[in-house]
Amino acid sequence: MTSSRSELGQFGPYWVVERIASGGMAEIFKVYRDNWPDQAFALKRIRPDCDDDVEFRKMLMDEAKICSLLNHENIASVVEVVEVEGQLGLILQYVDGVDLGRLKRFARETRQDFSLEASVHIVREILEGLDYAHNIKDEQGDYLNVVHRDVSPGNVMVDVDGRVRLVDFGIARAQNRLAKTEAGNVKGKFRYMAPEQIKGHITTACTDVYSTALVLWELLAGKRIYDDVGVAQLMIRVANADLPTLEDARPGLPASMDLVFRKATELDPRDRYQSARAFADALDSALIEYDSERCRSDLRRLLIGARCLDQERGLGHAVVRARIAAENNLEDAIMNALQSPDRVERVSLERHQVLEAEPLRRSERRVASLLAHGEPLTHEVSPRATTLGPSTAS
Repeated sequence: MTSSRSELGQFGPYWVVERIASGGMAEIFKVYRDNWPDQAFALKRIRPDCDDDVEFRKMLMDEAKICSLLNHENIASVVEVVEVEGQLGLILQYVDGVDLGRLKRFARETRQDFSLEASVHIVREILEGLDYAHNIKDEQGDYLNVVHRDVSPGNVMVDVDGRVRLVDFGIARAQNRLAKTEAGNVKGKFRYMAPEQIKGHITTACTDVYSTALVLWELLAGKRIYDDVGVAQLMIRVANADLPTLEDARPGLPASMDLVFRKATELDPRDRYQSARAFADALDSALIEYDSERCRSDLRRLLIGARCLDQERGLGHAVVRARIAAENNLEDAIMNALQSPDRVERVSLERHQVLEAEPLRRSERRVASLLAHGEPLTHEVSPRATTLGPSTAS
């Protein structure tokens, strides 16, 4: 939901213009800096009700420390850390796009499928970012042994150029973290965890390989994995690597792809691909023809479609709210329609942007016409199906 500067205020030198997301620990906002008015950034700060939590502050500082060393096109980078009156904020690269979870929902709502090529392209880009993170070294040249531990559709962004970026290293494991993860502690989303992760065992690069393979399954299936089981059964299946096959996700895929998926999701981490690079190379070998530029173009079209649908729904909600407000005082609404049928109600959608609410004006004229002819008042709605974006069914 977009809000004006006056509503959300300022955080240090940054103007907060829009809240993008809110989670259990932190909120993310779109912000602009005073001296860079054309450059958007993302502000990640601890929620006000959690701001006194020392562990959360350590996690945010750890994320800043890790991401400040990560400079890769498939990872959203950290710009700086800002503290205002004791409140900690992380300034990140703003990714102008949508997360993969939203893109998957749009494809499902419009009955489109991610092609095999597009699915592999997305996963390859995730693996490129992970391979870089897994092999990053500190200033002394020692491996940091970074493990993301939360690879999932919600932490993968697709930008307006069709590029894929991994975000949210908030629970990543690395050497010299301030917030230590003790043996037996579980961090991440159950659905996308590797067996060793849900059991509280040591996590490695193989853990991220496993989670990324589940993202591949979901892209091809067009639905969430384990979507038909309860929480208790889900945890049992995750712990035992009890997974559906790629054939279950989409019948007719090459057998070589299923073999790659099976190896990436072996129960024992030692039996999986030992690196993100090895997993990516195996996908390349299984998929002979692969055009990354065409895949980016397909993703751009899907992204535009998802945004258009979101905007259409937002406009619809605004018009409904305006109509309800008018109908709360029906007598005034009818009198206004009779006295000035050309009146235009305006609904403010964003700062410096207004849109004429034509449906409301037509509704008022309809009321006036019916009253003038002594006809009964009725409300008719004609459903309209909209399909946006390309059909990438394979």
